[in-house]
Amino acid sequence: MANIQQMFLSELSDALSTDRKLSTCDREVQNYVDIQKDRLRKKGLLLDYEFTPRGHNPEGKEMAREAKDEHYVAKMWTSTTKYTRLLQKNGKRINKKKMNANVWSVVINYLNGQNMGDEIYNCPNCGNPEKIKALTEGCPYCGTSFKMDELYPKVTAYNIVEDYSKEKKEMLKFYLIVSAITAGVLIVAVPVAALVIAIIAAVIMAMMKTDPTRIMQMLMLPLGALGQGIFTAPIMGFIIGGLILFGNLLIGAAKSAPLLATFASHQKFEDELKKYGQDYMQEFFMSQTVAKMKSAIYSEDARELPFYEGEALPEEMKDIVDVFFRGAMDFKSVEVRNDIAYVSADVYTEVLRESNGKTRESERIFHVNMRKNLSKKNDLAFSISKFMCPTCGVSFNAYKHKNCPACGNAYKMEDADWVIDSIK
Repeated sequence: MANIQQMFLSELSDALSTDRKLSTCDREVQNYVDIQKDRLRKKGLLLDYEFTPRGHNPEGKEMAREAKDEHYVAKMWTSTTKYTRLLQKNGKRINKKKMNANVWSVVINYLNGQNMGDEIYNCPNCGNPEKIKALTEGCPYCGTSFKMDELYPKVTAYNIVEDYSKEKKEMLKFYLIVSAITAGVLIVAVPVAALVIAIIAAVIMAMMKTDPTRIMQMLMLPLGALGQGIFTAPIMGFIIGGLILFGNLLIGAAKSAPLLATFASHQKFEDELKKYGQDYMQEFFMSQTVAKMKSAIYSEDARELPFYEGEALPEEMKDIVDVFFRGAMDFKSVEVRNDIAYVSADVYTEVLRESNGKTRESERIFHVNMRKNLSKKNDLAFSISKFMCPTCGVSFNAYKHKNCPACGNAYKMEDADWVIDSIK
């Protein structure tokens, strides 16, 4: 799984602005990205992500957290990066966001390391042999669709969290810039201002026939300011830089404090799930929930999605073109009735809106109500697009369409995964 996260970020960088497919993520992430691309296209927008490695963990590393079943293992990956998002309309930039960030990804792989992608499979419809990995979009000869597991390893979830800290090189660059500005003010701006004031004052004093000695003393003030600036500039640059960094950390801490407080609610949720033999990895659950929520928000009609059972979303959500998950979810209530878990949670985000070429970015907390049949054990290999219609057996992309195109019956999602009852 080495560097799969970096490969994924590289693909994601232009996935929203081109027809490029994501080969390093599972079908659920790919389908969610496709839904967002549809909204951007209909609004005439072009959205680009850019990830530049930075800091102490630029290439990404595997964390200790994991969850597994009989066949698959899910592990957390993280890396430090510079994140840039650019939104354009008619070739004109209308929004840009740039920040240091930590990227968290869930990567699933076969427990025994097997990979079936290069094995040959004969299409049962036309008989042509082809590698299994080439059949994920259907047989290239006759178009037959296939029900198959993911070809792992794949990134199955990700989120981007702002990083308020600075690395050594970034710290040095920051101090050099602050020191240069401070030196410019103390060595150039202050003496020049003092000189102008001294000349004006000297002229006035001369007109008033003031003692020439006092006039000379006034004209010497700029030299004193220059000497003092040269002596104090390095010290003042260090002090001012420290105050700015401290202020930024305080601002970051103030913004993060409500988010950190939410993680206590995860323990109650995890304890409840374990009573029913349900595996739970905090980052995986949050990312999957956010992916479903984003898909519903970006879709033309969320009610057509199999994992959404609520009413039509408010019209104001039609202007949302990007949802930035801030890495926190607060479980407000967890209740189990007749093996069905009912969960109410707040999801902390920043949303980017676009309307008539004008953008607005703001923090927003989405309130999400979900449910799941806990008698059905989680399957880490789960990908909604691999399921066939339980009524007629026709294979179709159930991630984007709730009803089977052949018989019209709906797939009952709560038997396999969480469904969303409402988003507010």
